[in-house]
Amino acid sequence: MNETRLTISRFSGFARFTRFRGFAAGAPPFALAPVVFALLAACGGDKSDAKAPESARAEALQHEDCSESGNRVEALDTNGDGKPDIKRVLDKSSGKELCRIGDLNHDGKPEMYEYFDASGVVRRREFCYDDTGVVNAIEHYEGGKLVRREYDASGLHRIDTWDFFDPSVAPDPKTGRPGHPARRERDTTGDGHVDQWWTWNGDKITIAVDSTGDGKPDPEAAIVIGGSGSDTSGAASAPPAASTAPAAPSPATSTSVTATGVDGGKP
Repeated sequence: MNETRLTISRFSGFARFTRFRGFAAGAPPFALAPVVFALLAACGGDKSDAKAPESARAEALQHEDCSESGNRVEALDTNGDGKPDIKRVLDKSSGKELCRIGDLNHDGKPEMYEYFDASGVVRRREFCYDDTGVVNAIEHYEGGKLVRREYDASGLHRIDTWDFFDPSVAPDPKTGRPGHPARRERDTTGDGHVDQWWTWNGDKITIAVDSTGDGKPDPEAAIVIGGSGSDTSGAASAPPAASTAPAAPSPATSTSVTATGVDGGKP
């Protein structure tokens, strides 16, 4: 039962994050307003048809099957309504848990999938946060530690954000999760190429933007958020005409830094 409570608690934190879809660690929305305009303007420069191949990313969301067929299934009813909320799929011969399916808001659709390696340590998690039952975020683990997260921030059912974590950094003692990624890559225009590069240095976030369309970050278009002595007034040095922003899907650009909430380890 303690394990069940832990799973529900973990999902609750995830739900709070996805409600805001927050990307900037701890920054209130009003403080990020100039950064939003700066990023939109910085992305509006002359675009080159040739992009650096290293900026290309695979954006398909690949769900890994958690098959009950041929395996033993343990069903848990956490709210006493007579319906299973969590299904543990175990190998019949070894009894080891292979994967777990969680319907944690009791709507009849899975919100979380967990997958375990041969030693019983989590190796992968998938999340569904928009009530469609479609996977929106995937976490990858090595030795039980989060190393990479991919998710759909725009709601277009394709990966547009990649977070990379340093497994050697101690997790937050309260959540057991990393406080924030080491770095992030984003494709805000949906063309399959990264156009934003985020890096964390303590509480300071530096966002480099591809303002020319060549698939490479442009140092002069970098935006800094947080940190002692940081300057978020980069909007003043960016081209002022917001109308030059690229014709990208609006959810992708609007979620660049507009939402509140911390990022961090919570997907």
